[in-house]
Amino acid sequence: MTATPPPVVLVFAPLDPTGSMYLPADAVSCAAVGCHALSIVTATHVQDTTHTELITLSAPDVMYDQMRCLLEDMSVHSIKAGPLYSIDAASVLAQIAADYTELPLVLHLQSIPDEDILSNDAETDEIADAIFQLVLPQTQVVVADHTLLAQWQADGLLAETDNPISSLLDFGAETVFYTSPATDPGYVTHQLYSQDGLLHEWQSPVAPARLQDTEGLLSTLISAYLAQGLDTRSACANAIIYTDKAAEHAFQAGMGSRILRHVVS
Repeated sequence: MTATPPPVVLVFAPLDPTGSMYLPADAVSCAAVGCHALSIVTATHVQDTTHTELITLSAPDVMYDQMRCLLEDMSVHSIKAGPLYSIDAASVLAQIAADYTELPLVLHLQSIPDEDILSNDAETDEIADAIFQLVLPQTQVVVADHTLLAQWQADGLLAETDNPISSLLDFGAETVFYTSPATDPGYVTHQLYSQDGLLHEWQSPVAPARLQDTEGLLSTLISAYLAQGLDTRSACANAIIYTDKAAEHAFQAGMGSRILRHVVS
């Protein structure tokens, strides 16, 4: 007998050797909710759980050719991308997304590393502008948090006079999934926005200890649930429920932040 193939998520992300974020954590998260992950390694980290020492970018032609090979061979149901560290990565992703407009694209925004970690000819504002101009217009869900967007406004990457969520939507993103501190200090708020305004709001308990990258897990799970055919709001709701469970079972593997358990029952 031939098994029915699971929904397939194409993950376009850096490789984190600790397994706490990005690849291969994204592949584990996809499998945990019934999807199969394909991997495009956009960069390779040298790091432990406390800090990142070096990031080496993948060659753009390799990323492009690998994406083409996979998309022409398999039936892909969604794309999860990010964080993006270079103009080349943004350009490759934009080219592919333009040719596969039927695939929902979920983009995880995160800070662009400093020059002493990331060897890159482009300036931070140039990379951010490539993401805004090339990728956001083709993105179904942008995942970002309050701290990142506030920092990007302070650095001049986003206009200080505008609401940063509105800025992302104005670049062309369909929706923005945004996390910020709640009024109750024991919770964080997740909000889903479109051009029509706030679509839905959820709250999650604050973890008792600092965790590695909850937004990364949320973005991967949103991609997986979209691949299964859920609408954006339902995909976000399911991703929050799963991530909250993963946070409850976080574990200490090294000297840095606790790691989310990406497989929970």
